[in-house]
Amino acid sequence: MARKNSSGNDSPSTGTTKARVTASGRKQQLDATGGKARPGRLAQVRTVYRLTRERDPRALWWSLVGLVLPVAIGVLLSVLVGRLWIWLPIGIMLGLVSAMNIFSRRVQRTAYAEMEGQPGAAAGIVERMRGDWRLTPAVAVNRHQDVVHRVVCRAGVVVIAEGRGRGQRELLGNEVRRIRKVIGETPVHDIIIGTGPGEVPLPKLQGTLMRLPRTLRRGEVDPVERRLRAVTAPSLPIPKGPIPRNIPRGGKMR
Repeated sequence: MARKNSSGNDSPSTGTTKARVTASGRKQQLDATGGKARPGRLAQVRTVYRLTRERDPRALWWSLVGLVLPVAIGVLLSVLVGRLWIWLPIGIMLGLVSAMNIFSRRVQRTAYAEMEGQPGAAAGIVERMRGDWRLTPAVAVNRHQDVVHRVVCRAGVVVIAEGRGRGQRELLGNEVRRIRKVIGETPVHDIIIGTGPGEVPLPKLQGTLMRLPRTLRRGEVDPVERRLRAVTAPSLPIPKGPIPRNIPRGGKMR
């Protein structure tokens, strides 16, 4: 009869099994990422900082200003009022928060500048927004690369048009009329991405969407989305291969 280990430790075979399971899990993670380990949070921060500094050299200086100014105010208050051990930590904490906020805004500004003018840039911004923003990209497209996206949210239905051609207003109008026939009294908002009169620049799209009045309840968003999905059927794919030409009127091949 085998004796039980009195020390409570696992047997060598159990340790070997755990090592094999751990190695297998690591192998699966490497296979899922294409054979490369996922970069850590610090590596991502360094990459974002390097790219932002290349495209926006002033980002570092503005971040330093946001860090130093609250610390200087904390030191000044400690000199005038006293209690350095209170005001200095408060100034350091406020400085770190301010520097992080300024740097994140500069990063966002750089990202918008890189995305501006590319097809689907507005859809990419909506996809990254927090909250219940139900995006249906490219509900209408023309040959000039003008695209119309549809967003269902608590503000109603938002139709966003972007592109380089002149047909985005026509696409937007057609989509708005089609949506109004389906959803009835639900509010419909239309936005055109651009820098002209009556248009919304791409960096201000997120703020514009956040300022829309919330007129729908949470339970009213799902029925609106279902009705729009019912009338937005995907287009049938074109069959591959050569198109037969010798087809009689009866529909049968000769």
